[in-house]
Amino acid sequence: MKRMLLVPALALLCACPSDKKVAAPAVAQDTTPVDLSAVKTNMPAAAPDTFKPPVFAKPGASQKIPNAPPELLEVVEREQAFSKFCYQEFGEKADPSLQGGVAMVVTVGGEGVNDAKVRADSWSSKAGKQVNGCLNEKAARAWKIPADAVKPGQYIVQLAFRPT
Repeated sequence: MKRMLLVPALALLCACPSDKKVAAPAVAQDTTPVDLSAVKTNMPAAAPDTFKPPVFAKPGASQKIPNAPPELLEVVEREQAFSKFCYQEFGEKADPSLQGGVAMVVTVGGEGVNDAKVRADSWSSKAGKQVNGCLNEKAARAWKIPADAVKPGQYIVQLAFRPT
């Protein structure tokens, strides 16, 4: 039995030669100092600087966004079920006395409402932040206006909420 184990072990040792390190050929290195300032290049001349810093609005100076036109307010009123849902499910369930309001910036394009986000709020508790998230997520899809019914641009839509 020992001989049977010895034969494969011996064959394995003979088949695997040990790693031999081969010395790399020596490369001659030139270490003489050279003055690189005299080297000529084929690089083109540098282009003139065309960078212009961006112009930002001054802090405190806000853009004047107009209030929503009647056509948009009519759609908001007609589709108020989703905003009530957001208030009841995300606000009132967390804080039954939650009240307040939001000012939403609604972006209208040629095909209708493209975006709607809460810009400012006046909630009576932190539970209102959850309502804001729901409104941000659902408003643009819920407010369907006919194409070209409202001039493209940004408008302010104000919504108020109070316990029922």
